[in-house]
Amino acid sequence: MTKASPDPEAGTPVLVHVALEQDEDGYPPFEAEEIDAVMRPDGACVLVGTPVFASGLAVDDIVSVVEVDEDSWWVTDVLLESGHGVVRVVPFGDTSFTVVVSALTRLGCRARQTEYGLVAADVPPDVDAVALLELLSAGRDDGRWEFDLGVEPS
Repeated sequence: MTKASPDPEAGTPVLVHVALEQDEDGYPPFEAEEIDAVMRPDGACVLVGTPVFASGLAVDDIVSVVEVDEDSWWVTDVLLESGHGVVRVVPFGDTSFTVVVSALTRLGCRARQTEYGLVAADVPPDVDAVALLELLSAGRDDGRWEFDLGVEPS
């Protein structure tokens, strides 16, 4: 394993991989997740994609990476947290993905439906964390969804 260095060049979009811990039921359904990132001049990467399964990582975090195979970069550590949060929501019953995405977007989150049956949302630092947690808790209490925090909003 070698530290990421000038190749690829700084500013190059890359996919970084993050090892995932699966529970006894095999969730999440993968052993690793790929997240969009951009290479920095110092060989670290800035995450630009919202993690769907990985915890402890958020948009704009600066991470150290190692190259395992040619063009296969793996996250080894968070060098600098960005202050962004990550929320994942699984809608239930009649609650549509569109309703969840709209509710999160109205608060300033960047939310999207994933192919895995959940909504993943980037929570920028300027989002009102109290209002967000109240919304999420109310939806859970009403049986409209379940949620978890990949990175707690600040």
